[in-house]
Amino acid sequence: MTRGRLLVVDDHELLAQSLAWSLRAETFDVTVVVPASAEDIYRAVHETAPDVVLLDLELHAGIGDALPMIGPLRERGTLVVMLTGVTDRVRLAECLEAGAVGLLSKAVSFDELVDAVREVVELGSLVSAHRRADLMAELRAQRRDLTRRFAAFERLTPREQEVLLALLQGRSAEVIAKEAYVSIATVRSQIRAVLQKLDVNSQLAAVALAHASGWPAASGAR
Repeated sequence: MTRGRLLVVDDHELLAQSLAWSLRAETFDVTVVVPASAEDIYRAVHETAPDVVLLDLELHAGIGDALPMIGPLRERGTLVVMLTGVTDRVRLAECLEAGAVGLLSKAVSFDELVDAVREVVELGSLVSAHRRADLMAELRAQRRDLTRRFAAFERLTPREQEVLLALLQGRSAEVIAKEAYVSIATVRSQIRAVLQKLDVNSQLAAVALAHASGWPAASGAR
């Protein structure tokens, strides 16, 4: 009798197969998928109906961040445990927020991984209430900081954000006007609005503030 059905999702096939071998020795029913796309993962879940998916957080360039997959996988009725080399505590907290029930480091031994998998199959979770609370507190603190840092940028209209992004990319007012099919006077008016809302006195200062704040990447602006 098997202890449970597992799906190992990792683009490092040697690691995935080695882990699968160790888990099968403990009578787990293990399937390995080295995905070329997110659909490969969902298809494998549909075909194998695993109790637990061991999911690498950072897959290859064709897939990238696996965080958005956690929710859909949970909706399919499987537990999700992140098996990752990522150590950023905020990123790990985001995994818990999305529905992951465990966080496993690729740095631990196979014996420790097997013990952890056994625990999640039996108990349905790997994360203590204390660790979850600590990680979620860090996530909330980071979001408060981002809200504070980007408050001024949020006051910009979509067009003003586009103008600031163009300035960040080194475009002059003349080039911005030409690309947008508007007058140079219109663009200069938009730049003045940007400077006023950011409370700076020059385009250089606006660009420096954006760089220092991590805008637009960290804010999600386009």
